[in-house]
Amino acid sequence: MEQNIPHQLVIRNKNGVYLSNMLAKSDEEMQLINQDGNAQLIVLENHIVMFNKQSLRLHDYKQQVKELEFTNLQNIHLADSKQHLTVIDKLDQQSFQLQILKFPSLESKGINFNIKNFKRESWPILKYSSDDQYYFIIQNQKLHCYADNQCVYQTDIGNCDYFSVQPNTPKPLVVCYSLMDFNIKDSFLKIVDMNGKIKYEKKLHQTSDLEVIWSPNGQSLLINKGFHEDNTNKSYFGQNQVLFYDFPKNALRELPTYEGPIHHVQWSPSSKEFILLSGFMPSGAVMYDNTCKPLFEFGKDHKNKIIWGNGRFVMICGFGNLDGSIHIWDAKTLKQVSTNKYKSASLCHWSPCSRYYVCAKVTPRMNVDNQYSLFDYHGKEIINRKFQELYDVQFRPSNIKFEERAPTPPKQVQQEAPKKQFIAFADNPLAQQMRAMKAGEGARVLQVDETFGKQSNNNYPPGYEPPKEKKKRVRKPKQQQQ
Repeated sequence: MEQNIPHQLVIRNKNGVYLSNMLAKSDEEMQLINQDGNAQLIVLENHIVMFNKQSLRLHDYKQQVKELEFTNLQNIHLADSKQHLTVIDKLDQQSFQLQILKFPSLESKGINFNIKNFKRESWPILKYSSDDQYYFIIQNQKLHCYADNQCVYQTDIGNCDYFSVQPNTPKPLVVCYSLMDFNIKDSFLKIVDMNGKIKYEKKLHQTSDLEVIWSPNGQSLLINKGFHEDNTNKSYFGQNQVLFYDFPKNALRELPTYEGPIHHVQWSPSSKEFILLSGFMPSGAVMYDNTCKPLFEFGKDHKNKIIWGNGRFVMICGFGNLDGSIHIWDAKTLKQVSTNKYKSASLCHWSPCSRYYVCAKVTPRMNVDNQYSLFDYHGKEIINRKFQELYDVQFRPSNIKFEERAPTPPKQVQQEAPKKQFIAFADNPLAQQMRAMKAGEGARVLQVDETFGKQSNNNYPPGYEPPKEKKKRVRKPKQQQQ
């Protein structure tokens, strides 16, 4: 390791919640925080919030600070400013109560809402602006904006049940949208300004799933929309489309992507660029700037996940039903730093300094072989620990400001010359060349007017050429006898 950084891990297993040094190798080196292993967690720098159906506990990593009891706690949400905690409690079969608590005191702010219909997929149903000056909620097909307890505006938004608030902006825009289901046949997207006026409205064609993706600074907006059916019968995953909202022109335009599903979209912490994974496998990972101009392609491979570090390192992975490959790139130099593989990974997190990362196999995704491994950014495994049942592993956030350093070259170990051995078919040069051709082109700098999804006409094994087109014989007309 480059330096001994005292990172800590929060580990949740069937025996409880523990705080551990990231280099700990045994259970004796872990500090027990709570014996309830089924509690959900919100891990912060100085506090950890644990909640289940009956209670909510606040712990400062040394002792329990406060505990609140509930009838049937459904979910909680901590505002971005870490000053307000929203909780929703189920009182009976037909009513829910939404409360706003001060954080970390957990005292009631005196703001309660009675909710009749609560959709889990729409949580959180109350959202704060980044400076906590305003909060927003949808009730009776109207978007309500409040400052303290005073209503700033209420705007009719129709059947829109979902919304997203612009981050890091004093007077934020609110994106409201609806999704198609058995009762709603049309999907709409509406953008509301701080005057309560609908700034932009658009009917979305065939939209059963939608994700609003703001850049961290709130100055750029992406819309990832999808439909569960594909009328062209080309994809089992349906149809996908990524739209970019042009603020000056007040219009949506489609991004150029590879043909096929959209696997993942992720902004960099600096908001200057984002990476989009699209296309049929092997998918293409493309970096765009904040005006959606394609800059760089990381090659085509079997990948479906993007995880940014502190802004310099980015991880492009193939998790889920893929082979678990992990490729780490330097986003500044656009060079690959390392490769690794962790099969059947359920989660993966960067450390606060982005020089290490942890991968884990957890329950319920994997009911056997539960474990986690700690790696440095070169892919060297530092720690591996196994558990009978492991539920969650994540780094404890840190208030230390780590410098954005370039990668250090790995130590080169002299290896003996390999002995001559039989080359299997999968490893011979012909097979490698065929796999490379199947995976598509490698990393390359893209042009501004780049088009995606065009395949080469020559998709034949090396040494073979496409068949020549046969010339059609044209019969000459018979000459008439004079």
